[in-house]
Amino acid sequence: MKRRSSQEIMAAVRPQDIFSMNADTIEQEKDEYLEEFKPQAYSTVKNFLVTQKVITLYREAMAQISYGASSNYELMLTNKASGETYEYLYEYVYDVKIGKMYVTAENVIFVIDSVNKKYYENYIKKATKIPRLNKDIWNNIQYMFPNLEDHFREENGNWIIIINKPSRQIYPLREILKFFNGRLKPEYVASILTRLYYFAVYMEITCMQHNGITIDNIFFAPGKEVAEGETFAVQDIRIVGVYGGWFFTTSSEEIIRGLSKEVFDVMPYICKQSGYSSFQVDTNSIKSLARELLGDSTGKNLKDDIPEALREWVTSTYSYKNAYEEYYAWEKVVTRSFGSHRFVPMDISID
Repeated sequence: MKRRSSQEIMAAVRPQDIFSMNADTIEQEKDEYLEEFKPQAYSTVKNFLVTQKVITLYREAMAQISYGASSNYELMLTNKASGETYEYLYEYVYDVKIGKMYVTAENVIFVIDSVNKKYYENYIKKATKIPRLNKDIWNNIQYMFPNLEDHFREENGNWIIIINKPSRQIYPLREILKFFNGRLKPEYVASILTRLYYFAVYMEITCMQHNGITIDNIFFAPGKEVAEGETFAVQDIRIVGVYGGWFFTTSSEEIIRGLSKEVFDVMPYICKQSGYSSFQVDTNSIKSLARELLGDSTGKNLKDDIPEALREWVTSTYSYKNAYEEYYAWEKVVTRSFGSHRFVPMDISID
């Protein structure tokens, strides 16, 4: 079978467009595609997108080939109240503190253990009632927040939350880091952090703390550079989506319900002592995430290509008096590190 180009892969709508659909050879075909577009040979994010499209179409192909048999990538859910059954073909599955997270081409699905109803309810309450301060601000930040499609109790007692992804080309940040062998370029990390600081500011001015900014709760769509005034679609936007972790989100006057170990480890002592969160829990978590994306969660062995201003920032324990001042200071770090508006483009063009 003739191997398809990157352009043909990204344009494909059916598995048959890039695979032979032969059960004896399809595994080899998939592996050859992944070898062709591995990061050692290609360093831009476009090749991550190509490989993810290959994997998605491969799993769809396997489901078709084994029609009538159970697929390893099928998720079946039954709404206890209505009796309706839903079937999903998922791309990734992760264990989370209180259940599992499944990621499909169009959805993020949380399956919460039956005993964790309070966390399920907290997610629904906090993530779906975000105040919209004004139209312009909301237009800039809306895709960072979960877009709830449905939620219900499953027949077996588990609690289900189904989130719509704003674009098929938004992926778990952990998968992007894995593709690049555990380290992103400093420019890419800075781009992600800028959006997360904007998120932290918005959370603080709405009197909430997310309490769950970790790599497993963040999604990223590389997008492309769009000139001001140019027509664009949602898949063109560089999106950071904070779709996980809302189980532990609190308002400013609400005691902490629970945290992941990663967040607990970086939260200020005063918060641990009082049981209440603050903006520092989220901003400290952003720095911790940055260190992980830069290849060293401890911050003690960061590579030499990291600008000194960025290195000092991600390893510092100092916090400004509010999230807005933290964001303002971060912008100065970006300028000192990379100059004004000089991020390396996260190229997704297929050329």
